[in-house]
Formats: sequence, C-alpha cells, structure tokens
Amino acid sequence: MPTRANIYPELKVRSPLEQAWLLFRKNTLAMIGLWGLGFLTLFTLFGPWLAPYAPYEQFGEALLLPPSWAAEGNIDFFLGTDDLGRDLLSRLISGARLTVGNAVLIVLVALLVGGSIGILGGMSRGMKASILNHLLDTLLSIPSLLLAIIFVAILGPGLLHTLFAITLALIPQFVRATYNAVSEEMQKEYIVALRLDGANQWRILRYGVLPNLSDTLVSQTTRALSAAILDITAVGFLGLGAQPPRPEWGAMLSDALELVYLAPWTVTLPGLAILLSVLVINMVGEGLRQAINEVMD
Repeated sequence: MPTRANIYPELKVRSPLEQAWLLFRKNTLAMIGLWGLGFLTLFTLFGPWLAPYAPYEQFGEALLLPPSWAAEGNIDFFLGTDDLGRDLLSRLISGARLTVGNAVLIVLVALLVGGSIGILGGMSRGMKASILNHLLDTLLSIPSLLLAIIFVAILGPGLLHTLFAITLALIPQFVRATYNAVSEEMQKEYIVALRLDGANQWRILRYGVLPNLSDTLVSQTTRALSAAILDITAVGFLGLGAQPPRPEWGAMLSDALELVYLAPWTVTLPGLAILLSVLVINMVGEGLRQAINEVMD
C-alpha cells in the first residue's frame, strides 16, 4: 500500500544557536582551533593523569636530553629533558593547569564583575555614568601588564598575587566593552518601544539588551583570555609570578633562558605552548564572532 504524501509539510526553523553552530562548522580555521582548544582543555583538566611522569621527578642519567626525533634523543622522553633531568612533556602538560586553567578562572571572574558593572553603568544616566566613564578612561590608559606588575610589586611575588593583580587589571576592559555595548543598545528604537510599552529596567535588560551582547562578550572574553595567558607567563618570566620549580610556562622560560644555546628545546617548547594556546583561542573566538554576526544580520 503506497504511503500517503504529506500535504502539510512542516518547516523546521532552526534556533539561533543551531544556526550559529552550522555557520561555525563551515569555518575551517575555526574548527581547527576548536580541536586544538579541546586538546588544551583536556590537558588543563586531566594534566596530572595524562603526563607520563611527575613534573618534579628528576632522572640523573638523562640530563639535557634532546627530543626523541633527534639523533641523541630517547623515546622515553618524547620532548627531551631539562638541566635537572625533568621530562619536558610532563612539565608542559602539568603547566597547562597553572597557565591556561588560571587564565580561564580570572577571566570568568573579570567577566562577571566587569560585565555587571558595565551593564549597570550603561543603563544608568547622569553623574553616575559620567564618573564611571572618566574613571574607565583613566584605567584603560595603563596597559594591563603594567597594572599587573605594579600590583605584584606592591603585594609581593607569587602566583596567587599574580592572579589577583591580573584580574583587577582585566575588569576595567570588561566594564568598558559592556558599558559601550549597553549604551549603544539603549539608544535603539526597539528599546524605546519597550519603554513606551511600560517595560521596567529588568525587562528591558532581559529581553532587549542581553540577547544583543553576545558578540561583544565573545570578542572581549577571547581577547581577555589571550591577554591573561600572556600576562601570567610574562609576570612568571620576570620572576614575579609562579616560582620555580612550579611548571608554569613563563617560569619555565625564565628558568631555561641561560640554556638557549646549549639546549634550545628547553626554551622553544614552552614558547610554542604559549603561542599555540593563544592562537587556538583567537581562532575559536573569531569564528564564534563571525557566526554570531551572520545570524544576527
């Protein structure tokens, strides 16, 4: 018996999230960055269990061993060892938690605090908004790395002080980005229509402002995460952040700097880890921003 034709075909309308994902998947660079970010997340969450050796374990018979693909290399130490015989692959994997994991935490804190202040400032008027605007202009004129170094110099060296200082340095960037985006949204016609309809501030924020902040938040979060990784490693490189023998990537760079000619892999590998981490984060962030813009347009 022949099946009946569907006289009333249903047209499935994809949600904005599904449309953004389909557009994101078409971006080859963004998908490569997503795979890289997945591996980076895996190392950050499960680094101590994935590393072949403990990050502080020393092998006296394998000092300054080159990577395994070199003629003098050993497959047991895939990326070679440092001057104390510690496995570099294990230290890099374990250091992902100290560098990338801490960067994610401080960016989330800066996003929550700075985003909340920016939303409140953008929806307010008069003297309160003007004071916030001028205060942000003053803070943003100072680079975040310089602010972090000043705070660490006052509080003293250490990873915890570094994270606190970088968080304080990143909050004004989120406040400014959110403040500008909310102020721009509040001038649009549909916000005026919501006001004429009798909507209160919470309803305007929930249904009129927040749905249109995704582009700003994705862009600013991506930039802040890259900046946080670079700032953590830079402060660690200067000896003000994580202290040796902790396998933070910036501290590893600083510790191996005197070996740059004798054992260049001890400097190159932490530098590559920092470079690739920032690169994949920016690739994913740019892909998300483009997909969200196309959906909103």
